[in-house]
Amino acid sequence: MLNVIVASITIICVIIFFVLKYKRPETIWLGISFLAILSGLFLIIILLLLSAEQKSVLIVLSITFVIFLSILPLLVVGIFFVNGINLIKKEGARFTNVLSLLMACGLVFYLVIWPRILDITTSHFLNTIYQFVVSTVFYLSFILIAYAITNIFNLIHFTHPIVNYYIVLGAGLSGQEVTPLLAGRINRAITLQKKQNTGKIIMSGGKGTDELIAEGEAMTRYAIEQGLDSKLLITENKSKNTSENIKFSKQLVDNDWIGEGQPKLAIVTNNYHVLRALMLARSQGLKCIGFGSKSKFYFSLNAFIREYVAYLKITYKVHTIILSFVAMFYIVLYFVMLIAG
Repeated sequence: MLNVIVASITIICVIIFFVLKYKRPETIWLGISFLAILSGLFLIIILLLLSAEQKSVLIVLSITFVIFLSILPLLVVGIFFVNGINLIKKEGARFTNVLSLLMACGLVFYLVIWPRILDITTSHFLNTIYQFVVSTVFYLSFILIAYAITNIFNLIHFTHPIVNYYIVLGAGLSGQEVTPLLAGRINRAITLQKKQNTGKIIMSGGKGTDELIAEGEAMTRYAIEQGLDSKLLITENKSKNTSENIKFSKQLVDNDWIGEGQPKLAIVTNNYHVLRALMLARSQGLKCIGFGSKSKFYFSLNAFIREYVAYLKITYKVHTIILSFVAMFYIVLYFVMLIAG
């Protein structure tokens, strides 16, 4: 009976996943539904092994799982620490470049230092605070994993619809030249346009306070140097951020589009940036698909953390409400234990 219930719930999650993938792929519920599917499949395997009385296999799986959970925190801390050091060495010690290192230091403090300097076992109050922090860390980690999975699935396209306009998001200049990171975005759009042999590319980016020319103009010039016909290019040179990239590019699309129905839009940016860009497009009522360009791992990991923090900032109301309920639960639990003790 339990097998049937778990299997039914898993099937429902599969249906939800595919509906979201084709209807609302930019929602984080896509990643959550995928995690639910994995959990359901794991439970089904466990239940099947139990019913078949495969105790030795279960023991091996249990030991493997415990070892994995024991090693995982150390592995994560190591990756973030090494990545943070490499990024600072190669890109400089700006605040935006130390997020990986800060993450590693925070995990070390949480896992090692805090339990050593505070004897939380002797104080209900300290226990309550620590348990709330544990719940918060688990919650934010779960959301981070779901966000990462959602981003990955927005980079995967089971079908390849014809795109009428590729919106390439700006990413800063070096003098009057595009940076390697920005060149990667442009090259990705050019490759996609040539592959389908139709559609136009919008180079979107305004002139920053420390820039000599607008990013869109430099991007257009670079694309022409790569051999792309200027008739296939549209320059947007007023935007200051991703939201304005999308807003002003859509205005140019409306002025240029002469076909029937609504044009198909795609956003081209780096892999780690695709999901948030699609979320911003959806908030403006635009349905877009996303394509990502690759960047070096040491840069991508730090940049992805920055994107996740930006996502939390956008959706802070929801997370604040959820964590407030968690805090209320622990406050009530603390007073109950205080009265009982």
